[in-house]
Amino acid sequence: MQYLQDLEPLSSSNGVNTGSAQVNGKNYDRSIFLAIDKSSIPEDDAEYNLGRHWRTMQASIGLRDDSPTGSRASFEVFADGKSINKMTLGLGESKNLSLDITNVLRMKIEVTYSSTTDISSDCYAVWGDARLNA
Repeated sequence: MQYLQDLEPLSSSNGVNTGSAQVNGKNYDRSIFLAIDKSSIPEDDAEYNLGRHWRTMQASIGLRDDSPTGSRASFEVFADGKSINKMTLGLGESKNLSLDITNVLRMKIEVTYSSTTDISSDCYAVWGDARLNA
């Protein structure tokens, strides 16, 4: 098992934050979180070289609990350029993911701000305890 926070991303459009994050009342100690908002950072992503070594990627996704009320984001995972999962979640919602990444060279995680509310501060899209399993 390898936590995604311990890997250096190949690229990121706005920088990757790592560490502890609380989502929907639950704390995730080894998380990746990306800051987004309606006007200045409507989308953020990070791409990783998996080297075709892993079978599954697991994470709990959602918005960090200190994100502004009304925040919503679309979470998407790409495996070698092909979308393999996409869902939209609002503040106070979370979903557990378990995705097949067998034989994947590059994986990209992407978040897009999807609320119609123009919130002046960032919301944080979290990939809680995101990990790769052989």
